Amino acid sequence: MLVVIAILEGKPERRADLAAALAKAAENSRGDAGCLSYSFAQDLEDPDRFLSVETWEDKASLDAHFAQPHLAELFGVLGDALAAPADIKTYETSGPV
Repeated sequence: MLVVIAILEGKPERRADLAAALAKAAENSRGDAGCLSYSFAQDLEDPDRFLSVETWEDKASLDAHFAQPHLAELFGVLGDALAAPADIKTYETSGPV
């Protein structure tokens, strides 16, 4: 099983757009084959910072996820809404998260 954690620093003037795009991506991604969970959260102390946490059955499922149209749509928003490059890490785990 894979766990993907992303930290996103948004531009203040694009906060609402970023939050909406992340919510839509999470909802759509939960239907992707091999997706075990997909959620995001907004930092309580810094409302321009978002955290995304995803779990996937395997690398093939994650790779297929990156080819989905809804992810391309998200990346289109991220390109203009982020203040800095996203910090994305992928981890392999041996059991439930």
